[in-house]
Amino acid sequence: MKSFGLPFLLTFALMLSGCGGPTSPQEVSAAFWQAVIDDDAGEASEFSTLIDEAAFDGFARQWQGVEIDWGRVVIDDSVARVTTRLTGLEGQSEAVETVTYLVRKGDDWLVDYYRTGDALKGGQVWGNLVGQLEKLGEDLKSRWVSQSDDIARELEVLSQELERRAGDVNQEMSVLADEYSERLGEHLEALSDSLRDALKDTPSASPQDQRTLNEAVIRIDDQRARLSEASFQVLAESTEVAAETQLELGTLSDAFAADKAEWLQRVSAMEGDIKTFLGRLNGE
Repeated sequence: MKSFGLPFLLTFALMLSGCGGPTSPQEVSAAFWQAVIDDDAGEASEFSTLIDEAAFDGFARQWQGVEIDWGRVVIDDSVARVTTRLTGLEGQSEAVETVTYLVRKGDDWLVDYYRTGDALKGGQVWGNLVGQLEKLGEDLKSRWVSQSDDIARELEVLSQELERRAGDVNQEMSVLADEYSERLGEHLEALSDSLRDALKDTPSASPQDQRTLNEAVIRIDDQRARLSEASFQVLAESTEVAAETQLELGTLSDAFAADKAEWLQRVSAMEGDIKTFLGRLNGE
C-alpha cells in the first residue's frame, strides 16, 4: 500500500481537480477524511451522503493525530470503494484497514457515510437499497410477519399489477404513465422534503433514527430522478420504494410520532393516485 500524508494527498487532489474541488473517488475520499479529522461537520456533509450536518458524529471516535494511507480503488459504474488504512486510532496499537464507500450522484462522487461507518466498525455493511429492488418484494413479505402495515401490503400488490401491465403499453397508456409519473414524483418530492425537515428539526434524535431518515431521503430522491423515464417498470419500482420507506419510517422512535402520522397520510394519498391510475387503465 502506497502511503501519503493526508494533507499532501488533499492538496494534490485539489490541484488535479482545479477550482471545482475534488471530483474523483480518491479525491473525494481524501477531502472527506480530512474533514473528519478536522471535526468539520459541514465539510464532511458536503463530501458525503449526510443530509444534515447535525447528524455528523465522527463515527464516535477521536481523530486527532490519525494518519491515513490509501490503497486499491475500485469503480463499478455508480459505486466505488477505496481501501483506507488508519494509523493512530485511539485504542488501536496497530493500523486499521477499512474501506471508504462512495456513490455517484449525477456528476458528483459522495462518500456513503453510513456504509463507510459500518465498515469502520467492522459490523454488517448495509449496502445501498437503491438498485436492489428485486429483493424488496421478498424483504417486505418477511417483514410483514412481524410488522403488519396495510398500506405497504397494498402498495406491493399495486406494484405487481403495474409490472403485469408493462407488456400491454399503447399510446394512451403511455400518456397516462407520463401523467402519473409526474404526480408520483410530486408525492415523493413532498415526502422527501418532509423527511429532511424532520431530520433537521430533531437534532436530539438517536443515531439510528437519524440514519433511517437520512437513507430514506437518499432512496426517495434517487427513485424520483428515475421517474423521468415514465415507464410502467419505473412506476412499479417507485411504488416498491414507497412501501419500503413506509415500513422503515414505522421503526422510528416516538420522537417522530406526529411526523409519522403526516407521512402515513402522504403515502396513503400516493396509494390512492396509483389505484386511480390502474382504474383508468382498466377503463373504470
